[in-house]
Amino acid sequence: MKYAFNRRSTIKLLASTVLLSGIATSGSVTANEVDEAAAACVEAARLIKEEDDLEGAIEEASWCLTGLKQLQEEIKLSLLPDELNGFTGGEIDNQNVMGMSIVERKYTRDSDSLTISMTTTGSAGAAGGLGALAELGKLFGSIESAGATAGGGKKVRIQKRTAIVVDEGGNGVVTVQLKSGGSLKAESSDLNSDELVEFMRAFPVADIDDAMDK
Repeated sequence: MKYAFNRRSTIKLLASTVLLSGIATSGSVTANEVDEAAAACVEAARLIKEEDDLEGAIEEASWCLTGLKQLQEEIKLSLLPDELNGFTGGEIDNQNVMGMSIVERKYTRDSDSLTISMTTTGSAGAAGGLGALAELGKLFGSIESAGATAGGGKKVRIQKRTAIVVDEGGNGVVTVQLKSGGSLKAESSDLNSDELVEFMRAFPVADIDDAMDK
């Protein structure tokens, strides 16, 4: 039996391999990683279109999706600057817990330090409980922002995104709400909120957010 295959979907899939090739030249991921993900995407399209192999196509499509997700994660991490405004970044701590990705990196300059925390969630269409937890994570982020505002925090705009600025017991905290879902937070016991806002205005907030939204 011939399976109906949308030609537009095929074109989109093949176009994505061109995009992946472009990513490889940026140096954020290796050409081999891009080739493997792209090959799985193309093979999935070929199996369903030319051989009516639905089971094989699903398996290759699964590897395609896994590869794309891994590439997206590596691109996100590569956008965290090693140096910014005189601060030097330390080791990156990357954890994935129940559909939520939590990335932390400490930046130091002489005796001053600050910590960047990035929390992102799965897509709204994720399957099963993970998708529900991802949406719950977004809700918690909104509640946290509302609580910060109610507690005396103020709203500012950083790279066309809403940020909540608070000083908590001498600790400066700036939380930027990402358009792709999740948040990007800077906090420090050495710097006040104004200094953190200045740091975040130079931080690649929009680039990271855009990478997560693709």
